[in-house]
Amino acid sequence: MSQKLPPFRPSRRSPSQPRLSSGALVLALGALVGCEKSAPPAPPPPAAAQAEAQAKPTVPPEVTLLVTGGAWGQLLPADGKGGAAELMGRWVTEEKHCPGPLKDGQASCPDSGTLALATGDHWNGPAISSFFLGAPMAEVMGHMGYAASALGNHELSFGKEPFLKNRAAGGFPFLAANLKVKDASLAGDLSVPAFQVFERRGFKVAVVGITSPKTVRTAMSGRAEGLEVTPAADALAVAIPEARKAGADAVVVVADLCPTELEAAVASHPEWKLALVAGGRCHQPTEPKKVGDTTFVSLRRGFENYARTRITFDAAKPAGEKVKAAETQVVDVAGGTPDAETAKIIAGWKAKIDEVLGQQIGFSKAGIAQDSPQMAKWVAGSVRDVLGTDGVILNKGGIRGALPAGPITRGTVYSVMPFENSLMTVKLKGSDLVSQLANPNALLAGFTAAGKGKFKDAKGKALDPKAEYTVATVEYLYFGGDGFEFEKFDSEPTETGMAWQTPVVDWTQKQATTEAKPLEKLLK
Repeated sequence: MSQKLPPFRPSRRSPSQPRLSSGALVLALGALVGCEKSAPPAPPPPAAAQAEAQAKPTVPPEVTLLVTGGAWGQLLPADGKGGAAELMGRWVTEEKHCPGPLKDGQASCPDSGTLALATGDHWNGPAISSFFLGAPMAEVMGHMGYAASALGNHELSFGKEPFLKNRAAGGFPFLAANLKVKDASLAGDLSVPAFQVFERRGFKVAVVGITSPKTVRTAMSGRAEGLEVTPAADALAVAIPEARKAGADAVVVVADLCPTELEAAVASHPEWKLALVAGGRCHQPTEPKKVGDTTFVSLRRGFENYARTRITFDAAKPAGEKVKAAETQVVDVAGGTPDAETAKIIAGWKAKIDEVLGQQIGFSKAGIAQDSPQMAKWVAGSVRDVLGTDGVILNKGGIRGALPAGPITRGTVYSVMPFENSLMTVKLKGSDLVSQLANPNALLAGFTAAGKGKFKDAKGKALDPKAEYTVATVEYLYFGGDGFEFEKFDSEPTETGMAWQTPVVDWTQKQATTEAKPLEKLLK
């Protein structure tokens, strides 16, 4: 039985009561209705929208570092190993890395979780890079999406201007916390930052660079003027806290040093909380080694291998404490499918170098080992023969590879002798010459050892301490490279204006060697 409602009777308003406006009345009625009945639930999303949401992958809270050693001009595989296109192919397929160049530190694709880094020394090496003063390597590394590199001690080997051009072409910064400008008027635009912070997937990774003391100590005259290298430990003690202040969630170090040289400093500063220290100047590359929470790894030259460091984060943690783990593996580059676009860029430069340096000038049936007596006879002996000096003193470190078996081209010579050096001649007394010949880095022609601290000339006669000898050397050694002191003994050398590769090319071509009469037979 339903209940009857009393008839509606409008109430009378007291004169003192305010009258409700029409707008207020509508709001009040709306509120009453809302109290009686809540809004209906939103309809479920269409099946297509649900499927799209489920198909979209969840971005993991991790960033992957891809770190290589010094590239050393190895655009093409060496002895069937590595190569820039092969490395890039592996990065794209296995690491989900994006091609570059980067823009303002950001990768070319959204949600990128990789950061490509290098330890320095990139332009010198095979002729495909060194003949063009490193421009091919700079272009390729830019395409490969490198984010940053430590400043290597050979970055300035071709001079300031080529370095600045290569840096611009690559589109990535060179870092060195321990490189300071002491005279801006001399250093010019050569200043480099100590570190840079990169953001990936909402997390910030700071990369701190360390350069080698050799960057200024052994650089050719004028190429590192106005710069000085400070102790690495002191530089890190300043740069790492600054990187944290800049919001870094993780800090890594790339160095043109053997990473073991930094172990003591890192161990004494556990508050730095470094995820990785990568370098490449050890006598032998090393497997990843953990000291505390920091992994140390040394990498080979070229693109033969790379370090993969996966850093996982906890976004809920406060800044500076987000890193959960950092796991590092060294990956060999072999047998992968080359990246097509990288291979295309390299092929363009290969065509150029083949056109310029592809002319055959000789033949070697067995090849010549890098550190063999035959190599000294070929390189230093060629210089002596062409310049007609009493002797030649070069440096072993200037020879960067063996002479392979087969046809010898102009490009072969540049691959063996990649550095930009000009020849000069100096006059030294026998007493002063002895100290230069005894340098363990010396590569000689015209002089041979004759007991401890004693040498004889090409005729087999002992050096006369009072006699004057004419010696050919290179600009790098004249100004003190590798501990030589030619400038001290002859302040007015004779400039030949000749690249040091030129006599080797000319002499080799003159010999007209063939498979039946190979070069090595002439060097016995």
